Amino acid sequence: MRKDENLYGIQRTCYFKSSKSGEQFIKEHGLSYIVSGEMEAYDGYTKHTYRKGDVVLYRKNALIRFVKYPAAEEAFEAVSVILDEKLLQDFAHQNQLTSQKSVSESLFKLKQDDLITSYFFSLLPWFGKEISPELVDLKKKEIIHLLLQHDKNVKDILFHFEIPGKINLEGFMNTHYRFNVPLSQLAFLTGRSLATFKRDFEKTFQTSPNKWRQHKRLEEAYYLLNNKIMKSKDVYVEVGFETLSHFSFAFKNKFGVNPSSI
Repeated sequence: MRKDENLYGIQRTCYFKSSKSGEQFIKEHGLSYIVSGEMEAYDGYTKHTYRKGDVVLYRKNALIRFVKYPAAEEAFEAVSVILDEKLLQDFAHQNQLTSQKSVSESLFKLKQDDLITSYFFSLLPWFGKEISPELVDLKKKEIIHLLLQHDKNVKDILFHFEIPGKINLEGFMNTHYRFNVPLSQLAFLTGRSLATFKRDFEKTFQTSPNKWRQHKRLEEAYYLLNNKIMKSKDVYVEVGFETLSHFSFAFKNKFGVNPSSI
């Protein structure tokens, strides 16, 4: 069971059972406060764990996999604020702020800050009420001010408005093949049109993106089953398959045996 509420980009989420929410292409900057429970986030490089009381800032144009766990006697609950680009551009213009450098990391756990914690608790009474978009914008600007007071370097994350530039395709794909997102999003993140992405991919890997991704996932699955002694029900999610049945069929087709027999 889950419960979601959204006030023009100020969101409250409750999960009463563990939820593997799958991959998300993060389109806008945002931050979340973990009210209760625990959240695991994987950015292609590292698994991060966030617990009750943590505040997490996440960068736009990133691929993140989230898994949310209730606590022993509490639901998983988080309050999030989405900072859309227009709001940030207007704020940067009004306050003469610019980004000095690009930031490659996708997730940032903030140090304990009583003002930021109090800000999120001040949002809780809003849900279930009629709140105007203008008031929501004021509240979003408040958290931007608090973030900049917390760490002035946050401006390099929030006010970097350039689209992703062309990057090394091989390195990116070898890091992000587990993410089950459309090719159009992968193309955007590598700084390419979809047509150019497919053409460059064929030149680099001598096969199509979908065939290559499935091959990499199955090879990784075999390793996890054989060397890490993981179970099929955990492995298929870990490597990016959407269903256990599809994973089992593809695995047997490639290796000649069911994954449960490894």
